[in-house]
Amino acid sequence: MPSPPSPFASTYAQARELFSRTAQAAGGHLTAISHPLPGPTGESLAIDLALLGPDDAHTVVVCLSGVHGAEGFAGSGAQVAWLQHHAGGSLPDGVSMLFVHGVNPWGFAHGLRGTEDNIDINRNWLDHTQPHPQNPLYAEIHPHLCPPDMSRASVEKMLMAGGRFVERHGQWALEDAISRGQYTHPDGYHFGGTSLAWSTRELQKVVRERLATARRVAYVDFHSGPVGNGETIFLCFSDEESVSRTRAAQWWGEDALAAQTVEKQWGSQRPTRSGIVFWGLEKMLEGQADVAGAVVEFCSARARSEARYIMRIPMLERWLRFVGGLDAPEAPGYLMEIRDTYAPRRADWERRVAAGAIDVLDKTLAGAAAWAHES
Repeated sequence: MPSPPSPFASTYAQARELFSRTAQAAGGHLTAISHPLPGPTGESLAIDLALLGPDDAHTVVVCLSGVHGAEGFAGSGAQVAWLQHHAGGSLPDGVSMLFVHGVNPWGFAHGLRGTEDNIDINRNWLDHTQPHPQNPLYAEIHPHLCPPDMSRASVEKMLMAGGRFVERHGQWALEDAISRGQYTHPDGYHFGGTSLAWSTRELQKVVRERLATARRVAYVDFHSGPVGNGETIFLCFSDEESVSRTRAAQWWGEDALAAQTVEKQWGSQRPTRSGIVFWGLEKMLEGQADVAGAVVEFCSARARSEARYIMRIPMLERWLRFVGGLDAPEAPGYLMEIRDTYAPRRADWERRVAAGAIDVLDKTLAGAAAWAHES
């Protein structure tokens, strides 16, 4: 029997086609939510949905990819790998699976992490009529994170400013200010927006319409980017003492979710966050369904030996958006760097991610089946 094709695509259009074909072969019912903007070569963009199992199931495994666009190459490959693995199989009684492919299709197609509005979807799911979470130190560091070019001199100047910031506030304050999300600088890093992004609005519609009968939701959101070679990191956002976290630990192991494990894998303390998709989903379903799960990060970036490279990838994205433009002579090389950070085209990395995805979703599905039959 011939081996299935690689689950990893070279372009967004290929990823869409491969996901749709594989999901259909696995028995999925497909629908697409069209994005109003075209892709970089004029291709259509969409959030693609594939439902396996009954549409009125009370227990649903929800699996997302491409919340951070450029990470969609890894997340799409992970989804397709499991669908290939499952093809011809059946789901446990009373359980369905909803795959949401390419949550941020504009970023996915353009090879950038944020949306068409530079919004980080995983900081955006908030009530924007209310005051936004504060991040006062970001305004202090922002001007230094926005060099006019990527020359060594500009980067060294940024590093000197970062060093002075650390002297005043500490290393952790620097990391947290950059990563936690901010709502004041639309041209900055981890911008959470001042209104709901198109992707967030459409994802909320998916929750309302596709999870209307759900009473139990098992959540897996595939991402990539930490340093490593295909290893998995589980970021569980449930309260530490909650039943939801206990349930996730039953599926994937207590050690995998433990703070000391995650911080060792992550390379630092996890930043404070607001507006993440998991909490938004949890709040929307409050009183209707219990939610348990995690963001699953596939390690993909190579280790950086010099400090000047640590912020290089987000700096490249910002430069492409707000300085040089996506048609700049440097753009193809910079986009290749971004792609190779989030989804390196190495056979050993792809094999590890595919195997990890199958393991994660198999365990999630088994856990959801047991959950469905709890009294």
